[in-house]
Amino acid sequence: MNEIFPYKPRKFQKEIMEKIYECLLKRKNLIIEAPAGIGKTVCTLVPCIKYAMENEKGIIYTTRTNSQQRQAIHELKEIGKIIKIKAAGMLGKANMCLLAEQIPSFRNASNEEIFHLCAARKKRSLEALKGREEWNRCIFFENFILNKSVLSNIASIMAGEEVLEFGRHNKICSYEINKSIIREANVVIAPYIYIFDEFLREKFIRWYGYEMQEILLIIDEAHNLPDFCRDMLSFSLSYKSVINAFKEVDEYGAKDKEILSLLNALKNFFEDMYKEIENDALLNEERLNEKFEEFDIRDLEKLANKMITYGDIIADIKESKNMLPRSYIRSIGKFFLSWLSLDERWVKIIEKKEDNIKINAYCLDSSLASSILNAFYCSIHISATLQPLEEYRNIIGIEAEISSYPSPFPKENRKVIYVEGVSTKYYMDDEMLIKIKKYVEEICNKIEKNMLIFFPSYHIMERFIEKMEIERKIYVEDRKDKQKDIMAKINEFKEKKGIFLSVIGGRISEGIDFPSKELEIVIIVGIPYPPPSEKQNALKNFYDKKFGEGWKYAYESYAIRKIKQSIGRLIRREDDKGMAIILDERARRFRKYIEMKKAEKNIIKEIESFFMH
Repeated sequence: MNEIFPYKPRKFQKEIMEKIYECLLKRKNLIIEAPAGIGKTVCTLVPCIKYAMENEKGIIYTTRTNSQQRQAIHELKEIGKIIKIKAAGMLGKANMCLLAEQIPSFRNASNEEIFHLCAARKKRSLEALKGREEWNRCIFFENFILNKSVLSNIASIMAGEEVLEFGRHNKICSYEINKSIIREANVVIAPYIYIFDEFLREKFIRWYGYEMQEILLIIDEAHNLPDFCRDMLSFSLSYKSVINAFKEVDEYGAKDKEILSLLNALKNFFEDMYKEIENDALLNEERLNEKFEEFDIRDLEKLANKMITYGDIIADIKESKNMLPRSYIRSIGKFFLSWLSLDERWVKIIEKKEDNIKINAYCLDSSLASSILNAFYCSIHISATLQPLEEYRNIIGIEAEISSYPSPFPKENRKVIYVEGVSTKYYMDDEMLIKIKKYVEEICNKIEKNMLIFFPSYHIMERFIEKMEIERKIYVEDRKDKQKDIMAKINEFKEKKGIFLSVIGGRISEGIDFPSKELEIVIIVGIPYPPPSEKQNALKNFYDKKFGEGWKYAYESYAIRKIKQSIGRLIRREDDKGMAIILDERARRFRKYIEMKKAEKNIIKEIESFFMH
């Protein structure tokens, strides 16, 4: 493997590659936790590429975000300087549609709506290419058919964003370009959705040309996979959707008595519940069934299919008028078809937020989607925050070897301490808030270092902001900030120094690098257990029944990973030095997974001493 490794190997990199190659030879799944900065991406790609080329296998590298895709493409380009390979990145269809960029009404379309739009426009374009006069076609698809010679200019290794820009520059459908080049690719980088959504997976694997049992599957930032699968299999119906469905009935003449009766029953139920609940509650199915007592199961199924048919017609009419092909009647029909097939692996919750209320069918069992991993040749799961590894393996439903690697960087460069006598347990009374506030103020005002302060929630952060007296420049991650606003604040923070307030699990706690002195101290206020809710309680009960340790699976594992992600912002390379301070005595429970010590009495002196040596 050394012959195609593009860098001088650092500590533990050779061991990681050998372990991966060993599992490939044995055809075993592998779960690896290794700290940030160790080079997980290149250490995973190199043995997989070597094995795939020796054994005529394909490689799919899945990511959650575009930034992770860019890192994989960067490493592939470095490997490509040594060995000839072809690689392509995929984006979601909605992100690649040039027609949606051109027509404002199509922007913000869902993938499903883009598929509907694309199918209609491609059909008309093919008719137009046969000489028939057609309107509302897709010029980008037609250019792809007519100008395929342009594809010879495509580089051998391209990220999805580069393919999009190539299509944009040549006015050719980027999605069709992507489909054509992945057929020739050794490695394809794609969002999770292309593997774990059944409909997309079938198409994607067919484009790639390898059978699933001949594909090496890599899951990057694997700690995100269980929640991704649960969210993908969950679905909801809101009061606003029902109101919009009434508008569709009036506007498009879909005045079917059964449809109107169903919509009225839903409207009445939502309005009753809005008056009765505060935030969320388990759905009272008896109350719901009372509203639908005139329908039996077969009636509802037939009616749901009728609503989908009506909705498809409405979507076609909208698309022909250059409107977004969205139908609320169709959405409600699909909701009921899915609803009628639910079992104990979903929890039914009603949730109220400001001026809206919705019924949510939340999937508790992520393995319903992730167990497809067993159909591949093998899967390699990589992350800096997968502890407890056994629990991750159980949740996603696979047999796998597990390996954990320590940081390759000098141990003396990182220190984690927790403070006794403080805690955010039970939402923190004013006395405890003042106590923690004093620690935060003292550290911020006496230590001239760039700091990130992570709070368990926006609510708690806002309580502190009201009372804190910090003399240095403060930056705050607002929940309403757009990504460009966050990045502008981060760039200014790096350049001008100061204190950045954020939340654990927010956009700063994962995926953003702060090398060298851009970040030297992380303060974690409280243990980031997920906030109590009916959904989280149902998850605990589900894992109690399945594994006997619901609290660990639903709460403790989540907190451990979020703390590790936050601490991981500190050390990204060999010469980085940083200290993490956890202001919650409950952190001592996690010493098995995070190396930490109890803070000394004089915390300022302890911080100063660390940075002096």
